[in-house]
Amino acid sequence: MTKTHIAFMSFFLLIVSIAKSQTNVQSDFFSNNNRLKFANHLYNEKDYLRALGEYKEILKLVDNDTIRFRFANSFLKVGRYDEAAQNFKTLFVSSKLQEEAKFSYYQTLFFSGDYNDFRINYDGGFYLPQKYYKVIDRLNSATYFLQQANLPGESKLIKPFDDSVQTKLIYFSQMIKNPPKKNPVTAALLSAAIPGAGKFYSGEITDGLIALGATLLSGFLAVNNFQNNHQFRGWLFTGLTAFFYGGSIYGSAASAKIYNAKLKSDLNKEIKLYFEERNYFLPKIEL
Repeated sequence: MTKTHIAFMSFFLLIVSIAKSQTNVQSDFFSNNNRLKFANHLYNEKDYLRALGEYKEILKLVDNDTIRFRFANSFLKVGRYDEAAQNFKTLFVSSKLQEEAKFSYYQTLFFSGDYNDFRINYDGGFYLPQKYYKVIDRLNSATYFLQQANLPGESKLIKPFDDSVQTKLIYFSQMIKNPPKKNPVTAALLSAAIPGAGKFYSGEITDGLIALGATLLSGFLAVNNFQNNHQFRGWLFTGLTAFFYGGSIYGSAASAKIYNAKLKSDLNKEIKLYFEERNYFLPKIEL
């Protein structure tokens, strides 16, 4: 064999060896073990959307409770609540994580905003985790605060929470049941008696002063023009006086309704922020 043939064969074997080595490296890179490490890295970095794709592929070959829980929890974290709920349910039976899965299932109902469905499951005792029962009890109370409707008795509503927050929650409860609303009829009657008074009643002081001033001024000009025998201008300002007077009555009733709507909206924001800042009193589960 010539030196040329020997050199060629050596080069060929080198290429084959490199190609085989790259294939092995690539094969090892996509192994289940490495893929799981990568998926867990994404999950820990809160890159839940990409973690979903990796866990999905792993679960085709490996059935593991922790992987399945993280797969379901990734759906929860990205707001795909129906898919999260269905995947948590696969861990309800014969799983070492069934209590955590049931607890997370209730979280999917809560964060989806379907509070009625949450309470149907809770009141029916469906899938309630004994280990996390008190936490679910607090979430159940939170649904009433956030929905601001049909609150149960105060003792039942507040009982699941620690003493340190009960005073604030009692305040929220009282504000929901007996909000300091303004009565639109009262506002209208006040402005009928004194133009702009209904605006004062609803807290719109500046608008009330403007309504009062405009009505009094146009009324004065109407009387003054009639006294000076300026009939046209007298009737013109009379019409304006009636317009301002009627507008004050209507505007006062409207301002009371706006006040009530803002009161409810502001209370809802305050309650939501209060629970958000405390992560809805949820424990942290690391799996």
